[in-house]
Amino acid sequence: DIFSSSNCSPAAPSRPHQSSHIPSSAAFGMGALCTSEEGGSEDKKDVGRAAPSPPMKLVLLGPGQSGKSTLVKQLLRIHRGGMDQKRRREHLEPVNNDMLTSLEILLEKVDKYMLEDAKLGYSKDLETDVEKLRDFLDTGDRLIPIDEDIGNIIQKFWNDPGVQRCCYFVNDPEFEITPSATYFFENTFRICRRGYIPSTDDVIRVRWRTTGIYEEKFEMKGEKYVLVDLGGQKSERRKWLKSFENGDVTALIFVAALSGFHMGCKEDYNITQLEEAFNLFDSFASPEKQEFERKIPVILFLNKYDIFCEQVKTQNITECPLLKGFKGNCRDINATSRYIEKVFKTIRVSSADSPIPWYCHFTNATDENIVKNVFCDIRDNVLHEGLLEAGLI
Repeated sequence: DIFSSSNCSPAAPSRPHQSSHIPSSAAFGMGALCTSEEGGSEDKKDVGRAAPSPPMKLVLLGPGQSGKSTLVKQLLRIHRGGMDQKRRREHLEPVNNDMLTSLEILLEKVDKYMLEDAKLGYSKDLETDVEKLRDFLDTGDRLIPIDEDIGNIIQKFWNDPGVQRCCYFVNDPEFEITPSATYFFENTFRICRRGYIPSTDDVIRVRWRTTGIYEEKFEMKGEKYVLVDLGGQKSERRKWLKSFENGDVTALIFVAALSGFHMGCKEDYNITQLEEAFNLFDSFASPEKQEFERKIPVILFLNKYDIFCEQVKTQNITECPLLKGFKGNCRDINATSRYIEKVFKTIRVSSADSPIPWYCHFTNATDENIVKNVFCDIRDNVLHEGLLEAGLI
């Protein structure tokens, strides 16, 4: 099993314009897993022989709701060895806020659609409990843990068949219920118990809106990395170019949510999240439009693959204007995901005299093993190209 290894052996060569796909482990085209272990004794002997190499700088771009920040937290979890209890305790308020804000959205959605169809509403047996829930949302203190009584009501409300139907089968961008919301709803009993401390998985999944520019440093196999996380909202994008001014960027990682093909963009409901990601990718990652002194290799993460797999069971990708040219079976996960990759690939077509590598991976940022595998591939293949281009090796 590809996820069982604890060492990083050389990955199989990855060529530009190829991608790693999730459906089977063999499709990754990668070797075993990377770990955060530092180099062995031979590396230490070489310390005095040459000046240390500068850290590899990875810039992470993508629109809001793409899963960028989840990816950052997952990478830090992998390469910094997890989170201690003190750090996890600091996320109590964000977890509460995420859960209760999502609950408000779900209540509003159910209130709206149960008027049109009673099957999209909660049962009459829950009416008294729902009123208690509304009172709590109006007057409750979100800075303290949710008590067990309210937790029991949230659990009953979430488990109601009508609420589930409304949540999963009614597509309305005004009432978006995120995967992190459903995760917390399904873990309500644990979260609302006395003495609850967020788990590492809770911290990974809690929503974290990035504003400004954040740098995180970590090491892998003795090599130093700087991961620069840039805010995805439109108001943040004017700051992006500043991260490239020194010419020290090794590679650009762009994150787009596959699941956004039928979900409206919060900043503009007239386009889907996937269309926004494509337009942003075009304006920033196109070889002809890159405003840098040297062309930088691009790594595209088509994220939220797990959610996408569920969506294509009932949703047609051709409903998204960007994907209307698809002629295959809309229920075929491989065909639909590969078509989306092909659409993004059209932006990265380079001129013959100056080819620029690009790499595409299908990812679930919430899955530690997948992120670990993909980053191993990046390290052994993509970053080598970036260092060659920058003249560092």
